[in-house]
Amino acid sequence: MDKYNGLLSKVSQQYHIFRGNHETADEWKTRLVYSICGMMAYASLWDDTEEPISITHLKRRIRSMLGGYKSLYSELSGTLPYSSEELEEEITNQFLSTGVVYHRPNRIVASQKCEEHFGGVLFQRGIALDNISCVSGIGFYSKQNGGTNPHKVKTMFGLEQENLQTLWQNTLSSVSWESKPSLESGTEYLRLKPPFSRGYWVNEPDKTDKTSILRTGTKGFQLYYLYRYVDAALEVSPLPQWQVENYNYRTLACACLSNYGTLPPIEFVEDGALVHIRMNYLLPPHELEFLKCYSWPEICTSLPCNFRRKLSAEVFAAIKNILSDEGYEFKGGVT
Repeated sequence: MDKYNGLLSKVSQQYHIFRGNHETADEWKTRLVYSICGMMAYASLWDDTEEPISITHLKRRIRSMLGGYKSLYSELSGTLPYSSEELEEEITNQFLSTGVVYHRPNRIVASQKCEEHFGGVLFQRGIALDNISCVSGIGFYSKQNGGTNPHKVKTMFGLEQENLQTLWQNTLSSVSWESKPSLESGTEYLRLKPPFSRGYWVNEPDKTDKTSILRTGTKGFQLYYLYRYVDAALEVSPLPQWQVENYNYRTLACACLSNYGTLPPIEFVEDGALVHIRMNYLLPPHELEFLKCYSWPEICTSLPCNFRRKLSAEVFAAIKNILSDEGYEFKGGVT
């Protein structure tokens, strides 16, 4: 950490990226470089150029920073991403999906300043470079006491406001059932119990008295329905496209599994200033991208690393309470 006049140590202190109790020096340095690439990509939005700042410009900055730090810290060659393209996509997608940057015609710009606090953490977006005080992953925040209402943070990042159980009951209350004698071949049905490592969909329906979700049609153009069996006869109710497109079906899938008590908890292990998490079922897109923005991949050489992340302990505490308010369960321990 003392190489190059203590460069990484200074970054660690300035942005509160502290080493976990059982974290190796190289793992810590890898996290620091990951965050530096994110901060420098964000800084590139203010570059003085003749051309408008584009996604290509932002990605070029990430590529340059990653290459430079690989040269400076050769010991990280086995822990930093082998391919800069993976990191470029990772950071760019997170910035776009969490509203850190947004598109304008032929260019990208930083979002307007937005700050909301919850659980002792002030989540920040669109802030000036000089105002970045704490970083977890590539997400910016400050420490601020108070913040007992999670709904403003949920609004800031487009998270679901309703609890999973309430969402499922509200969905069922607005159904319009119709008989469906037959479905296209290749119809898939939501898997209702583990092992989810085998996939989230199965080829056979659940013919008990449960209401669940199916999808049918050509991949990429599938139609989603609620379904149930009444006296061995299939009934379906269509789900609106906005509710299921772009993987948003996972919100309803999580709500369905939560209702039946089979949604796996998010596992976490505390390690001093760092918390490791493992998801056994992917969060819906907005929740997942929010979590990813404020965390580091457990393994940087295989991106995207969606199921296993690590994040600052204080940010984890706030995010855990936000997601718990949505109905997600956590199961934890200490190393």
